[in-house]
Amino acid sequence: MKMSSSKFLSCDGHFDFIMDMLVKQRSNKRYCDVTLVAEGQKYPAHRAILAASSNYFDTMFSSQMKEEFERVIKIKEVTKVAMEQVITFIYTNKVLLSEENIDEVLHAASLMQVQDLLALVIQFLSNEICPLNCLHYRQLGKLYSLNDLVLECDRCICENFDQVSTQQKFFEMDEVEMEKLISSDELVIESEEVVYECMVGWVKHHLQTRKQYFPTLFKHLRLQYVRLDYLSRNIKKEGLVREFLDCRDLVEDAFYFHVKPDLFEKQKPRKSCYPCKELIFIPNKQQNIASYNMTEKKWSSLQVVGESEQHVMFIGHDEMVYCFGYIYENGAYKTNISKRFNGIKWENLAPMVNRHSEAAVASIEGEIFVFGGLSDVQGNVVYFANTIIKYNPINNTWVKVGRPNSFQTKASAVGVGDVAYLCGGYEQGNGGQRNTTTVCAKVEVYDSVSKTWKAGNNMLEGRASCAVVHFDGKIFVFGGYGSNNTLLTSGEFMNIADGVWTMLTNNIPFQLGEVSACCVDDHIAMYGSSKPGHIALYNTNNGEWRTFVEEGQNLFNGRGCLMAK
Repeated sequence: MKMSSSKFLSCDGHFDFIMDMLVKQRSNKRYCDVTLVAEGQKYPAHRAILAASSNYFDTMFSSQMKEEFERVIKIKEVTKVAMEQVITFIYTNKVLLSEENIDEVLHAASLMQVQDLLALVIQFLSNEICPLNCLHYRQLGKLYSLNDLVLECDRCICENFDQVSTQQKFFEMDEVEMEKLISSDELVIESEEVVYECMVGWVKHHLQTRKQYFPTLFKHLRLQYVRLDYLSRNIKKEGLVREFLDCRDLVEDAFYFHVKPDLFEKQKPRKSCYPCKELIFIPNKQQNIASYNMTEKKWSSLQVVGESEQHVMFIGHDEMVYCFGYIYENGAYKTNISKRFNGIKWENLAPMVNRHSEAAVASIEGEIFVFGGLSDVQGNVVYFANTIIKYNPINNTWVKVGRPNSFQTKASAVGVGDVAYLCGGYEQGNGGQRNTTTVCAKVEVYDSVSKTWKAGNNMLEGRASCAVVHFDGKIFVFGGYGSNNTLLTSGEFMNIADGVWTMLTNNIPFQLGEVSACCVDDHIAMYGSSKPGHIALYNTNNGEWRTFVEEGQNLFNGRGCLMAK
């Protein structure tokens, strides 16, 4: 008879079944040969299972220690909360970690050398690191020699230095850690003044013992990036600075640098907490285009004139600003405006094939769509531009592609894939009196492929001349005018997936009037006609606002278009 061939076979789920049975045995105290005690709480277990899971227990049970022969073993350095999680993990491969128990479980896993559990604890800590806990987690990492965790915490501290440096635990760092941090090129800061203030605060926290370290720390400041007025008003008058000659010399050098920068070697700038280096604003009314430096918080003129006519339509597209419309003179629309600004100069484009003014404009799949708006105004009577036209930037051509769904002026639009969302505006009647006071909240959705319209869910607040942008699956709208020309400070967003609108928790810090906005990384920057020199920056991660104000420049006023550079 021929023998059959040999095969190794396995049963799926066998080990899971064995562990399930061991859990039941432990619950029923069957075959348990040891009891662990933590804070008076008893935990029956099997020596073999403990030894297989933990070097700590393996050594305890095999090295002639007294615990090898005892049936009840007290674990004095572990809490019952932690012991519960350790035993549960050993028997079930599951552990419940939280901010409340993580310190205790980490200590227990480290002490009892349960390496797989320790790896999960480290993973939990790494995933949960944030500005509010990074200093504490860093302490844990140093205590238990978790070098990778320390590095992750250091990265979080550097990236959120403005926020972290105000916390009480920050002042518990020793002088070596403080110098390493202050000297780092990786600090992401709003300004060098923040570094100076946290350094002074750290020294004064324990003045008698830390004053000796002040000159060493002070030399790491990048004083060339401190504002001149702050140098004079704050740093020069600080008692610690005046006490040390080396510090006074560095301050004097900083003053001289502001007068004769070419005589000094430029210090390396730290990383900016701002999402772009500068914002370009293209105004109307024959004013110069201006650049706002986010780090220096200053406007400067590019010496290029913006678009002169107030009623043109702006849109940012492919890192350029496009400008379309007609000049309204002596009661009639005249010259066709069609051009773009490439960051350096204006370029003339093919004229629109229809007359459109105060229309919604959107960028859809590389092309620019203009939706309706005004075709003419006679006195206070308005007439509908009952077409949609499309501009192709590659071949510089316009074509008609359809008709708008309704007659609005100063609605705002944004493209998402093949679709455009038109939001708000002033509803008008063709041949009727111009409406400039009553805004609508409706949203209309245009499909550029099927050339069809459908109604979207209304916004929570009616608005016209608002900013609208698409970011991370959401449509955001900001500011604009409410009914009776009320300046709005509210914002809201719609989840595209379900069409639900939600008001922003935090309002815009100031009224913006007619708003222009652009996305910059995970921020949204905006400028409004009612606040010359003011920039608002919205953080989409935490819903917080930052404002940048340059008073007294009077470079421009009114509406325009904002783009990041």
